[in-house]
Amino acid sequence: MSRPVWTGSLGFGHVHVPVRLYAAVSPRQVQFNLLHDADGARIQQKRVCSADGEEVPFEHVVKGYEIRPGRYVEVTRGELEAFDPQASRTVDLEDFIELSEIDPIFFDTTYHVMPGEKAWKPYATLAMALRASGRAGIGRLVMHLKGHLCVVWPHGRGLVLSTLHYADEVISQESFSEVSLPGPRPAERDVEAVLSAIEARTVAFEPQRYQDMHRERLLAFLERRARKHGLREVPPEAPTPEQEEAPLANREGRGVVRAPEVVRGEVSEIPARGSLRLRPQAAREVRERTPRQKPVGTPARTRGKKGDSSAGKRRS
Repeated sequence: MSRPVWTGSLGFGHVHVPVRLYAAVSPRQVQFNLLHDADGARIQQKRVCSADGEEVPFEHVVKGYEIRPGRYVEVTRGELEAFDPQASRTVDLEDFIELSEIDPIFFDTTYHVMPGEKAWKPYATLAMALRASGRAGIGRLVMHLKGHLCVVWPHGRGLVLSTLHYADEVISQESFSEVSLPGPRPAERDVEAVLSAIEARTVAFEPQRYQDMHRERLLAFLERRARKHGLREVPPEAPTPEQEEAPLANREGRGVVRAPEVVRGEVSEIPARGSLRLRPQAAREVRERTPRQKPVGTPARTRGKKGDSSAGKRRS
């Protein structure tokens, strides 16, 4: 069984049910990696300064919010943490509504709600009560340091929970000129013709009838190509200068001194204190504020190398 993405409880009034959330959907898209055509090695994405093209160490990367075009306010990690929603292990159900009242456009991600240890009886009681009432519970969930609006309703033998978009996140159709203005009224005969076509194709919904044909054709093509052209083995990644130095035997030979391990994506410590600063987008000021030194033994970066143009285009 997969690991739960959240553990806590459902609660309202005097009801308190320990539960676990599990992903209800497993995306099946075909994923590709970027390889170097010369040797088949994986392409690494790096943080590159858009002004001078140089790689930027993580400790010199700060977050900024664009207040006005080209002008950013910088914030520290500690300042942002102060605004994180208060961690909570309880989904407080505030209101109960009919599930049909929620426009499907508001639904985001759905999870299976499973009972916690020795909590099957209160879990089944809540599920049965929701099913008998024909209602769903609206609550709030804090997960991954983000607050979510959510809805809990009975499904099958248990419960499911879906996170919901907030009202101000949904784009109204009225913002599109194509439907905001009234158009000509359709002719009755045209409507009747479409109704007849709908009735002729009306069936009971069976999800198993609908397969991802594009994914199946793509996977079949990849299998045929692998049989015809063979597979390329990805060569091992070149060690960094720090990894080349480890392990180092100490002078007395009584042990091994290991250099610090370099972990990709490791978050270096950032000062927790700081103030908000409104500054223009100027690379010269950034470089003066955070002078960088290249690590010893690092080869000079060559412009125009394959993969450099897209290496820095990584979402933060």
